[in-house]
Amino acid sequence: MEKHNASLKISIICVKVFTLAMIVIALFAPKIFSRLIEVRIAYLGGKLHCFLRSTYILCLPRAVVLAGLYKLLTNIQIGDVFTDENTCILGRISICCFVAAAICLASRLYYLPFLILFFAAGFVGLILQVVKNVFRQAVAIKADNDFTI
Repeated sequence: MEKHNASLKISIICVKVFTLAMIVIALFAPKIFSRLIEVRIAYLGGKLHCFLRSTYILCLPRAVVLAGLYKLLTNIQIGDVFTDENTCILGRISICCFVAAAICLASRLYYLPFLILFFAAGFVGLILQVVKNVFRQAVAIKADNDFTI
């Protein structure tokens, strides 16, 4: 049980760290991408606005995912695991992954490596859909068991 609690605490800390990282990246994105284009990928000159647009648009699904993960972890921490709320949260996170995949697919038009992020986000979205469906079944089984004497 101690390992379980430690794992939950570490996960919650990670969600908070990633939230902070998202905010820092959003704040410093112009400087980060200007430098990247200047030093590493000079052929992208004039594409700074594209990188910034993708970064800022991706902040919305990323924020929804982080908020959902935090809520999911706090629910688990209080013992609410197989609930309709958690099933909805997993579905929402999955949809955000698919939205991020679509944004990355469009972004690959100016920077091909976004194609890798497209596949990664889409794959995570698919995995989360499967987990959501497992949760939905677990909620139904739990409800049946609650009515069993």
